[in-house]
Amino acid sequence: MQEKFTIGKLTWLSLNNPTKKEIRNIVKELDIRPHLADDLQTPVPRSYAECTDKTLKITINYPVVKRTDLKKPHEIKLLATKTHLVTIQFGEIDTIHQFKKEFEVNALLKNPGQKATAVHIMFSLLHYLLDGLHHKLDYLNSQIDVIDESIHAEREREMVWEISKISRRIISFRHILQTYEQILSDMHSSISKPFGTEYVNNVKELSRHYHQVVKRLRAISDTIDELRDTNIGILTTKQNEVMKILTIMAFITFPLTLFASMFGMNTHTTPIVGYPGDFWIILGIMIVVSAGLFSYFKHKKWM
Repeated sequence: MQEKFTIGKLTWLSLNNPTKKEIRNIVKELDIRPHLADDLQTPVPRSYAECTDKTLKITINYPVVKRTDLKKPHEIKLLATKTHLVTIQFGEIDTIHQFKKEFEVNALLKNPGQKATAVHIMFSLLHYLLDGLHHKLDYLNSQIDVIDESIHAEREREMVWEISKISRRIISFRHILQTYEQILSDMHSSISKPFGTEYVNNVKELSRHYHQVVKRLRAISDTIDELRDTNIGILTTKQNEVMKILTIMAFITFPLTLFASMFGMNTHTTPIVGYPGDFWIILGIMIVVSAGLFSYFKHKKWM
């Protein structure tokens, strides 16, 4: 599916799961070099940026945070010339959908006082995608708040799995963000030759925006690590308490069981057995022993 947006002489072509025919038309219209079009129809396992004499191509992965039906990140491909921007995606991405609604404003917002080109539109879209990452981090923050409240509500057992799920998403998020570092580096070193040195400042501004996201993700990652340690500490303490109680119960019941077994033996000379009130005597001895052990544990502050 293809959508077309225009501002003056600038054109943005947005494709979702493009067909071979649509790719051929794009290559012909923009006069793209063949090697840049090799992977336009299918996702690739890496993110990168490549710049030729008149075209900038970027392939990036975009994290998935809320959706559970997707196991892999979204992939977005961008090709920009001075007059055309092409974006290719392989699934619905809400951030791009929102950008379409604000296209005219965002296309000119990042380059006030300059003559707009399709490369400026691309930078506006990249900034918009980074803003979208902040919304994803807001969601992770809200989930962390829920986990924090649940831990202090004594639901630490259930939170073991919730922490694991959030940690997995954070690890995936961080892995994807790390690939952006190389993309920004490649853009910084190659964009001035085909488009001019003024675009280097756009790359620097995008890099600052990127590092803001990285800084915030690092803080969230540290928070979930602290919550995991807290949760493990609470679980360990409770397990130790249970084990202590079970050990004390075993220590009390073992001598009583042994004592009862001794008087249950079928012998001719068992003490006390056969005397008047022998049952109550044996029961009294067991009670005294139990009370003594209980008092000893209390004295040692084991209970």
